[in-house]
Amino acid sequence: MSSSSIFCKNVPYTFQDASLLDVRSYVGGGWENSSENKTFAVEDPADQQILANVSDSSVADYERAIDIANTAFKAYRQLTPSNRGQLLRNWAQAVRESSRDLAALCTLELGKPINESIKAVAYAASCLDWFANLADQGCGGETIPSSGNGGRNRIWTVRRPVGVVCAITPWNSPYSGVLKKIAPALAVGCTIVHKPAPETPLCAMALAKTCQRAGFPAGVYNVLASSPGRAAVVGSLFCSHPSVRHVTFTGSTAVGRYLAERCGANLKKITMELGGNAAFIVFDDADLDLAVRELIACKFNSSGQVCIYANRVLVHKGIEKAFTDRLLVAIQERVRLGSPWDDKVTLGPLYAKAGADKIEALRADALAKGASLHTPDVYEDGSTYYPPTVMTRITQEMRISHEEIFGPLVAISTFDKEEEAVSLANSVDTGLAGYVFTQNISRLFRVAEELQAGMVGAQTGSISAIEQPFGGVRDSGMGREGSIHALEEYTDIKSITLAL
Repeated sequence: MSSSSIFCKNVPYTFQDASLLDVRSYVGGGWENSSENKTFAVEDPADQQILANVSDSSVADYERAIDIANTAFKAYRQLTPSNRGQLLRNWAQAVRESSRDLAALCTLELGKPINESIKAVAYAASCLDWFANLADQGCGGETIPSSGNGGRNRIWTVRRPVGVVCAITPWNSPYSGVLKKIAPALAVGCTIVHKPAPETPLCAMALAKTCQRAGFPAGVYNVLASSPGRAAVVGSLFCSHPSVRHVTFTGSTAVGRYLAERCGANLKKITMELGGNAAFIVFDDADLDLAVRELIACKFNSSGQVCIYANRVLVHKGIEKAFTDRLLVAIQERVRLGSPWDDKVTLGPLYAKAGADKIEALRADALAKGASLHTPDVYEDGSTYYPPTVMTRITQEMRISHEEIFGPLVAISTFDKEEEAVSLANSVDTGLAGYVFTQNISRLFRVAEELQAGMVGAQTGSISAIEQPFGGVRDSGMGREGSIHALEEYTDIKSITLAL
């Protein structure tokens, strides 16, 4: 299919390989339209115009894909670990060969600045390499001496793939957010039915093209997009279909809770990475230049639309002004709002107008309750371009202290004692990430251990890595993505007892 037959508008990029572009579903090794011949519109967040019309898969389409994946599982699970590892390496190479085009799609659908998109594609390829290496090692096992049968028994364990995995992935990370779920499942021998976010389906289909080129057997990886209105019924299908053995989801806590209830009723495994509300704690002995630099990276990359990014900035009251002043200077020097196609831009549009509307509502609530605004009030109503914003005098009565901002607004509140900082950080129901800045090594360890979060950055705001067990506690989900622990999510342990 040519690019002209995909896009509904002119795009500021010429694709080197237009065959990557598709609006159909990838099922059973082939490309097909929805059985109902329906489509849904995908917008370019930069101008809010329709970018493309994508095939809107029905429940029947997903049911068929699950059946195909279940059939493919019987053969795919028999491949040797090294064979599966080689397929993943092939996929990584295919991603790298198409990296510029994949990055352009990410910028078109998500509004991520092009330089950030290029880095995102490179990170996605590294995810495939990481799990290819783990696949080579196999899923592991152990031998256990047994006290049974007079001490003559030996127990050994093996890990076996669970079967068909259904993945529901987020719009804010259309490559690595997908592969951190898909790659470990494929590494251990599972097969996949993938429902990408309706905001970024073109990225998912292009990723499927590279998977197809990597040589995976037909039916092992299947990708079907659908409109937002079908989300609940498709999610319910994933949780109830007898051939599905695991559901992996990234999204809101409310949807995660619904899926967990449905999976629990049907005794299916589930991995969930849900909402975050990370505290970024700066003590009075912190290196302020370091803390400001790390906050810039942990707040404005991807327009602040990352679940682990700083949401509540807690600063010791004795350094609030010094910290805020340095932050304002750093924003002026390092953060540039503009077209995501400009190489010098670091802050592009939000994914949709809904994102800007939420930030505006949180900002208005805070101002009405006594917060101070330190940046120009220049947001244009209706735009997806939200300027970098800094507010102080944030209190617990404000919505912004309890709701995830998901955008380039810095909300600063103060504390006096270490215990108060920890209490404020742990005052929300979520527990995905947290950050601590202090030059007191004992305090650094103490606070890092006391934070109720699955991941903590100590003297750093950059914590995401494929080697990391990625996930949260409390209302931020369950299970881990990334690291060797991801393999455990998609396998069952079988124990075998042998009498000597």
